[in-house]
Amino acid sequence: MWTIGASVLTAVTDWAGWHFVWRHEFGSGEAVKRKRNITSLFFSYVLPFIPALVILLGPAKVGLYDSGFATVGAKVMFVLMAVLTAGVAASAWSVGQRHHEEKDARELIDQKDTLPPHAMEHLLWTTIMLVVCAIGWLLLLTI
Repeated sequence: MWTIGASVLTAVTDWAGWHFVWRHEFGSGEAVKRKRNITSLFFSYVLPFIPALVILLGPAKVGLYDSGFATVGAKVMFVLMAVLTAGVAASAWSVGQRHHEEKDARELIDQKDTLPPHAMEHLLWTTIMLVVCAIGWLLLLTI
């Protein structure tokens, strides 16, 4: 149940980041073309559920393989998901830091921000959600 919860939280967090922040990064058509392709959809909405699938296909439910494979497979996926969500959180944090550091320089040359103000308002809480997801995946290693 914890793994399914972490999977759902990760998928919802990715949706929130896309919906509230990253889809506003470019012009509306360009953002969808550049950011929402089959690869990003896989990483956002399929990959988070693979750890739960690994556990469910093991002896806990289906019994397709033994408990050793299920344990190792799940732990590998937990680490992968923790690294992935922590990396995305670090990337989002760096965008926020760069936005604040380069504000004066952008004003001098009349350059627009890469993210509009309403998207920047949501960057912090979506980044915190990603950190929570990464911590959750790491905590699953200890359970």
